[in-house]
Amino acid sequence: MGGEDPNDPFLTHKKPSTFLDSFWGKQQPKKVAPPPGQYAAGGGKGYKFDGRNQPPGFAKLFGYGMLFFIVTALSFTLFWELNKVVPVVIACIMLSTVFDQSALGDMRNRRGEDINGLLPALNGTKAIRVWLYIVITWLAVFLGGVTGMNAEESYMSQFYAITFFREYENVLASTPGAAYSDAGKVWFAESSKVDPDKSIGFKEKMVYCAAPIMDKNQGRKSVAFWAIGFDCCDAKGKFQCGASAKARGGVRAPPDGFFAQDNGMFLKAVNQAAAVNGFEVDEDVILLHWVEDPDHEARSKFLTALGADFIGAGLFALLIMLMTFIGLSYEAREESAPRPADAPNI
Repeated sequence: MGGEDPNDPFLTHKKPSTFLDSFWGKQQPKKVAPPPGQYAAGGGKGYKFDGRNQPPGFAKLFGYGMLFFIVTALSFTLFWELNKVVPVVIACIMLSTVFDQSALGDMRNRRGEDINGLLPALNGTKAIRVWLYIVITWLAVFLGGVTGMNAEESYMSQFYAITFFREYENVLASTPGAAYSDAGKVWFAESSKVDPDKSIGFKEKMVYCAAPIMDKNQGRKSVAFWAIGFDCCDAKGKFQCGASAKARGGVRAPPDGFFAQDNGMFLKAVNQAAAVNGFEVDEDVILLHWVEDPDHEARSKFLTALGADFIGAGLFALLIMLMTFIGLSYEAREESAPRPADAPNI
């Protein structure tokens, strides 16, 4: 007989079609259970078993979690006041790293099933570690951001107010506050002093103290400048907040934020003091912490902000160890549980 007939329909249909040989139409090999002891949270690459990847151990779970927390906390502490985009972008980048980037663009089989996903398969005891890693790193970014924003509002914003706002000297307390709305450091003239006998302590969990800073020639002008502090006065009078009476000025209190909202409480003390003592409050109130050395105060706030971040990191380290202990204990219990004889080792 002669050669094969190219028009023979039997032979034609035996050959793989162009579609089946294409990128999207390739037939996928059947999944085979891996040898015992190897990680197979779904087969494939990335999070899935490829003969090289192993589930994250304690070093990765703890190290990456702490790294993500510290970087996020410091970025929010140092940059939130200057440019809010920077810490948000850093947080988004770190959040995205927990996904299986190698799975992006993977092909689907002819049934439309995604062979490799961005997240690990839910089945398999070893997948517990991968999911634990994802949860820890996401918690690290979220809690690091909360810690950093709290440190920024409570301490770092004071540092920026002292460092980057204007410094004014020889200020008369009788001057309207609008003239010094951009003040960070204010030094008063000899005729302007804090009046401790006219202070008021407004109690709301803690005592918010406010005392007027008045010029001896104040007259009936409204009071714009107020010295403030926490738990350092009586309900009326005996103001002892901040530096001694020899100090001649103070540093601007930072504005309220999401976590720190002390200015609202201080303004209540200001309005109460004005009502009790019979004088008016200026439309542009300037709240000042009375200090002798503003530069020392700025350094102290900066170091305290960093300290708050690292205290938070220490507490988060305890949380990681607790979560890892629970997760690995559950994994060990699942692995030691009896299995049917024909069940694959996953």
